[in-house]
Amino acid sequence: MKKTMLIIALFSTVILALLITASCDNSTSQINNNQLTNWASKNSQKIETLELTENQDDLNLLKQIVGEAEVVCLGESRHDIHEQFQLKQRFIKYLVEEMNFTTFVLEASFPYSNKINDYILNGNGNIDELMSNMPGWFLWDNQEMKNVLIWIREFNSKQKDENKVTFYGIDIVAPNNALEQIFDYLQEVDDTYYTQIQNTNFARNIIEDNQWQTTFQRYTELSQDEKQILITNYNELYQHIEQNETKYIANSSQSEYDWILKLSYSAREANNMFTETDRIKMGLIRDNAMASNSLWIKERNEKIIIWAHNVHIAKSEFTMNMFPDNPIKGMGYILNQELKGKMVSIGASFNQGEFQNENITFEPAQENSIDGTLAKLKTEYFLLDLKGKSESAEVKKWLNSKNLIRAQGFEMTCIPLKSFDAIYFTNKVSKVNYNPTTLERLRN
Repeated sequence: MKKTMLIIALFSTVILALLITASCDNSTSQINNNQLTNWASKNSQKIETLELTENQDDLNLLKQIVGEAEVVCLGESRHDIHEQFQLKQRFIKYLVEEMNFTTFVLEASFPYSNKINDYILNGNGNIDELMSNMPGWFLWDNQEMKNVLIWIREFNSKQKDENKVTFYGIDIVAPNNALEQIFDYLQEVDDTYYTQIQNTNFARNIIEDNQWQTTFQRYTELSQDEKQILITNYNELYQHIEQNETKYIANSSQSEYDWILKLSYSAREANNMFTETDRIKMGLIRDNAMASNSLWIKERNEKIIIWAHNVHIAKSEFTMNMFPDNPIKGMGYILNQELKGKMVSIGASFNQGEFQNENITFEPAQENSIDGTLAKLKTEYFLLDLKGKSESAEVKKWLNSKNLIRAQGFEMTCIPLKSFDAIYFTNKVSKVNYNPTTLERLRN
């Protein structure tokens, strides 16, 4: 058991660094604090409350930041900060009601997202059961995310179909869920091929959709020959579905076929990720797949909101403190290359706080980090437009120099203005409220 937990902890440390933490090289020199704080004060807006409110004037800067963009990425410092979740819900409400965004995309399981979508569109299913069974990540099963989905459901109940908000996940870490849907589909449209692949090895017996760290641990015990067989089998499954497009559409529909083809892509990339031994390459496989899934969603929806960690939405390359010599071009970089001016990334920052139930304390951010610099404005919550003009050479230097931003137990080094168009800041943070089932899983 101790060995298992050690492997999981080590893997989490490495891949969460890639997937969850943001790091920007701390080579920024000391700058004139008065010039920077004056510039930040002029280009920021104080956010009055965390609570949803009909008066959203304190978020009007968001409209200026987003402009004509069709993709808005909302980052977070960690996946478990109560205040950042609440602010992001307010941003979603504003983007939906004031700017006509109609798609909510979450760093969650792509295959499972159709069940969440059915709930928010049609009210089908029990929200607590849907969230507690969401594969891949327990971390979304909290009251704050539940509030987001319930609000979207309530909004949709009052809208015509063309104005309703849809939901997608983009993550690939739960391939069994994808395979179940693929096989059900094949049984309907191509029973001969379905029968043929019943005994094909897709590692389904070692994949644990509800705990992907366990899946990774089990994959490490496979030989290279066994891994190569899996790679071949997943490739052949994807290629077969791709090559039978006309036949399958004739026996189903275009939308059903498109969904299944994308599921087979996601399952293939999940297998590629789990068979990879290099930690950096593992993370890049995941980020590339999430970027591909995001672009697929964008092709089918005009204006989308993507909720993910800072490291996934950074528009330029960055480094992490455990891999300082490995610049990373993640999902945000890929999306920015494809979408150009149609994409806006809003990063997250915080100063200090405490997770009382876990005895975790976040000391005030170091003075010259991005977090510490923003804390000098002495404002509890605010949104900062990084594109705000300044004549100060020192401000320009800060915006265009490498600097640190705090993440999930790590630090990310990035160039603020290149990585993000804006940053929202929370001074004090506390932990999200996990729902009972997930809290028990985390304890175990």
